Amino acid sequence: MKKVLFLIGLFLFIFCVSGIANAVPIPNSDFETGNLGFSSDYEFFTQPGTPANSYSNPKASLYDEGTYGVGTDPSLYHQFWSSFGDHTTGTGNMMIVNGATSSAPAQVWGSPVSPVTIDVVDGTTYYFSAWLASLYPGLNNPPISPAALAFSINGTQIGTDFTLTAPVGTWELFYVPWVATGDTATLSLINKNFVVSGNDFALDDISMSESNPVPEPTTMLLLGTGLIGLAGVRRKFKK
Repeated sequence: MKKVLFLIGLFLFIFCVSGIANAVPIPNSDFETGNLGFSSDYEFFTQPGTPANSYSNPKASLYDEGTYGVGTDPSLYHQFWSSFGDHTTGTGNMMIVNGATSSAPAQVWGSPVSPVTIDVVDGTTYYFSAWLASLYPGLNNPPISPAALAFSINGTQIGTDFTLTAPVGTWELFYVPWVATGDTATLSLINKNFVVSGNDFALDDISMSESNPVPEPTTMLLLGTGLIGLAGVRRKFKK
């Protein structure tokens, strides 16, 4: 029986890490090293030690549009934003954003920072993905004027605009396929919503991988069939 359990565990491990093995390294893709390894057209502010409850002069929070921070709790930056954890561990960092109201600061997040490059293989299909969550109004409520964003690679938008639809505080995965046309890639996330009220969101766990971040139905079927087969073997051993 121990051998069967080992095989089940090994099967699940291989399935889970298969996508990671084909991932292209992106500096600080989970924001755990703070405000490093990426660029933004937005203005950065450090996370306040106590919750911010108003505009301040000089600025010290994210009450102004076109600003961002890297922290553990959106509610520390703005009293009307919900409190929830990052996508990676629930206790780490995320990028926290107050969307801009004009198209001038269009790039919310961009990587890499020169002279670092993201190396890819020409002609290979990659999936550019990110996890996002709305911040306003209250937790689990429908977002007000949710963020609308787009992926861009080498200065060209890839795919169509996408809008956050999940309840506030719920992480959503967005991704787009891209076929490399060279050996390097510059990635960007572009703001497409310029409304003042709402348009507040968190960003985490950005990825570029050869594996589809959402497994195809056939892949899931194979996983399920394998687990059923292994379970049958386990029952046989127990008889």
